[in-house]
Amino acid sequence: MKKLYYKNKLVIKLIRPFENKRLFTPLKLCIYTLKDFKLWPENLVALDAFCQTGLQWTRVFSAEANYLEMWDIDSEAIQYAKKEFPKANIFCGDSIDAIMHNKLGRKNFNFVLIDSPVPFQYPDGSFEHFKFFSSIFNNIANEAIIILDVVPDMQSMLNRHNWPKELSERWAAARSDFYGINNGYDILPSTMIEVYSRKIRELGFEPKLVTYNARNEYFGFMTLAVSKQ
Repeated sequence: MKKLYYKNKLVIKLIRPFENKRLFTPLKLCIYTLKDFKLWPENLVALDAFCQTGLQWTRVFSAEANYLEMWDIDSEAIQYAKKEFPKANIFCGDSIDAIMHNKLGRKNFNFVLIDSPVPFQYPDGSFEHFKFFSSIFNNIANEAIIILDVVPDMQSMLNRHNWPKELSERWAAARSDFYGINNGYDILPSTMIEVYSRKIRELGFEPKLVTYNARNEYFGFMTLAVSKQ
């Protein structure tokens, strides 16, 4: 974690001069899109549920947050996060359990970032955000933004990771089940947008904007702007 921390610090130091020249990170692009559509909250109450040190994504929106809550299960990462974000409410623990069992500091978040690890299988056998997706909606305001990691091209991601075939098959099966499709390895972003829009309505919210922004050639962010029905 120390190497990750100092690497991130160096990267931030190097790119700051270029940020004013509109070198956008994928998350910044999501936020600028939301601002263009007048959907970005004015009074930002933010949750970063998988923050690590906070140096990659939390820093992008932290200055705008009137309330910022950060969670990570890695105690060393949290140690550094507390140095970087002294005004934030930072917790070392299982954010999935906190989301599912109402253990977060607030229940009215209007911005939630779910940068979950991929490829990765949780100890309970679940993948990505599939297990706790619906529980996120028990912790948000009537108008909210949720940004999730999604993987349209699973095989391209696996080509970069030495994952056992059995785990890959389990992940693909979990994706097929969540998205309601036959082939969990390859899911078009347009299909994902349709599925998330339907799931949002089933949970009692209206999708005001559901869109995909690539992080690289095989995965990206799904941005959900929702309003309570």
